Formats: sequence, C-alpha cells, structure tokens
Amino acid sequence: MNTWIASSNPAMKLILLFTASLTWAFQQESAPPKYQYRDPVTSELLLCDQCPPGTSVRRHCSADRPTECRACPERHFADNWHWGDSCQHCTSVCKERQLVKQECNSTHDRVCECAAGFHLVVEFCITHSPCPSGYGVAALGTPVSDTVCEPCPVGLFSSRRSSTEPCRPHRNCTDVGMKTLRWGTSASNSICGSQDQIMAIDCAHHHTLCHTDVLFCEEAVFQSLASLQLSSVPLERLLESLPGRRVDRKSVERLKKACSPQQHVLQLLRLWRQQNKDQDKQYGIIKGVNHCERKVSRCNTLKNLTFDDLLEVTNSLPGVKVRPEDVSAVVATCPPKQYVLQLLHLWKRANFDLDLVKGLSHSVRVLRGKGAPRYLLKGLKKISRIIGSASTRKTYEKMFVSMLQDELFFKTLKPFNE
Repeated sequence: MNTWIASSNPAMKLILLFTASLTWAFQQESAPPKYQYRDPVTSELLLCDQCPPGTSVRRHCSADRPTECRACPERHFADNWHWGDSCQHCTSVCKERQLVKQECNSTHDRVCECAAGFHLVVEFCITHSPCPSGYGVAALGTPVSDTVCEPCPVGLFSSRRSSTEPCRPHRNCTDVGMKTLRWGTSASNSICGSQDQIMAIDCAHHHTLCHTDVLFCEEAVFQSLASLQLSSVPLERLLESLPGRRVDRKSVERLKKACSPQQHVLQLLRLWRQQNKDQDKQYGIIKGVNHCERKVSRCNTLKNLTFDDLLEVTNSLPGVKVRPEDVSAVVATCPPKQYVLQLLHLWKRANFDLDLVKGLSHSVRVLRGKGAPRYLLKGLKKISRIIGSASTRKTYEKMFVSMLQDELFFKTLKPFNE
C-alpha cells in the first residue's frame, strides 16, 4: 500500500530522494577522510582512514587492519586530519610586542596577538595611530585593526592627539553660573569666566585660542575714526552721545580697568554694538558691520594653507610680527578655514595702531615679489576689499561728525575738518 502511494505521488518521490541525499551527505561528513596507501607486502592500493587532529599515523592500514593513530607528543600539535607520521612543533615564542593569546595544545599551535596599544600590519605590531586635535576616536584600535578617527561635530571637541579619547561636549558656562569667554571649537573647549575676565581677554594683545568671532570689519571701521581724535573724549561723555541703548556704567568701569587707554574707544563701541544688535534695521552702521563680517567669514579660498604659508603671511605684514609659537597654536586649535582670520586677528592685536587694510595691501605686495601662490594673493586681496568697503565707514563717520559738530558736545576737542 505504502509502496503504491510513493510510486504514484511525485511529491512523495521528491521527499524520499531529498531524505536519502541528506543521509548520504551526513554519512560522508561523519566518516574520516581517506588517503591512498600501497601495501609494501602485497602491492595492493588501499584506501586508509586519516588520523584526526591531535594525533599522527603510527601504522598505516592493511587489507585486514585499519589505520593506527597515536597522540601528538608534548609541544607538538596537529590541527587537521592528516596521514603524516609526525606532528608539527609548536611555535616557541611570540614576536616582539606580542603576547600569548592561547597556549599550544595537541590540536592548536600557540596563538600570539599584538600587545595593548598595537595592531598587526603584515607581520609586525605597529602602534595605534592617534587622532589629531579636532578629531575623536570613533573606534578603538584592536590587536588586528588601527584606530578609527572622526571629525568632532558641532558642540564637541578634542584638544589633543589621542588614540583613546572620543570627542567630548563643550563646557556649558551657564550651568556653572558664568559667562562664555570663548566659544569652543572642534579642537578646544569653551572657556568660562566673569565679565571682567571677558573684557581682559578681549583687550589682550596675545592669546592663542581660536577666536571664532570675526572682528576685522568693526576694527577697520573704528580705525578709520582715529582722525576724529575720539581717544581724547572721556568715555562717559562719548557714552552719553551714542544713539540707541546705552552701555551700563559698570561695563565702562570694567573696560577702563581691563583695557589700555588706546583701546577704550574700540571696546566701548564694541559693547555699544552688542547692546543694540537687535536694532539693526534702525541703525545701518550695525547692519553694515554684520554684513561685512558675514562676507569675511565666508572667504574659503584660503582654507588649505600650511604652517609655512602662515609664516610667509606673518613675515609679509608690517609692524610687530606674530610669534611662530602663536602661529603653531593657530594650526593646533583652529579649523583650517580660520587660519588666516585668526592670524590677522593676532596681528591686529599686536598692531592696534596700524590699519588692517593697509597692512593687507603691504602683505600682498611683499608676497607677490616673493612669487607667492596665486590663491594666497587672491584670498588676501578679497579679505582686504571686503574690510575696506567705504559704505560702512562713511556711515560711522557721519554719525560721529554729527556728534562732534554738536555745540553741546565736549568742547575741549580739537576742531574736526571734514
């Protein structure tokens, strides 16, 4: 009955064939692998069983006797089925900078791997690569793979070369009841402090933190007011004459203590601008500076400069030179697109009495004479053109000329000739 069902049902035939195939395959896998051996007495060609891992052939098979195997001796191993009459010697020692991961036994050789902090390249253990500042560790190195680095995204930073540290969040100054002295970059943490410390850092001639604010536009504009002799005006009188919201007296007192007399007017105007930043529709002077700074910040023709390029720019600028160690700090702490902006910022701090636009023009002439790359000359000229735009300067001058011509203004000023 069952035979008739199997023979008359095609599906049942397929099932029986599949089952038989699986049974045959299982028997083939579970059976020891074979090797050919010719019996030296009878000259008959035999098919003998190989010896399993951990053993070697003691005596080959014969027509009436299977293969005889024996265990590998101490410090020897066999990791596969084979028909040899001896086992392999264990590796005696690991190589330089390697540790024993697994000792030798009868079925495995000694396994070595690179020590902590190293990974295997070809046959040598090489130190894990450190991620540079501005990059964090995305995946730690292993004995067989190198460190994987990733750029720190916005809000995170890594300030030093490391093969173990990931990017970390910037410090939140408001959480500790302080103000932000400097916003963090991909390579530096935010710096917190009091209002006095903020003013002191703004007035410092040298600092190597990456200055993320673009101040060249307002510095250039304020520099153009030097002929108005505003430095001879008491800050309190100048403060009363500025339109819009006034800077509070406490900030003015802090400014006096922290800044040199030459910088009093510049810092007061900067505070005034910050105080009135939300009224830029009413005050075109603020809007003009903001527009100038946005254009400068988008300059991307100088984003691939090297340390040597920055030194060339430094040496081409007139006045006090930026120190090489400060240039090194710029490269270490700033993103590449801010190299030149930060370098010019440091130069301006050291040369507050020099005009930035004229300084850039001098730099371009010197660099052109030395055969500097075209992209370098083009980028510096572009920054100079943006900062030297006359429209914003004229608006500032118009406001201050009006103040100086007011008969109620401080009368000890020397007359201003337009």
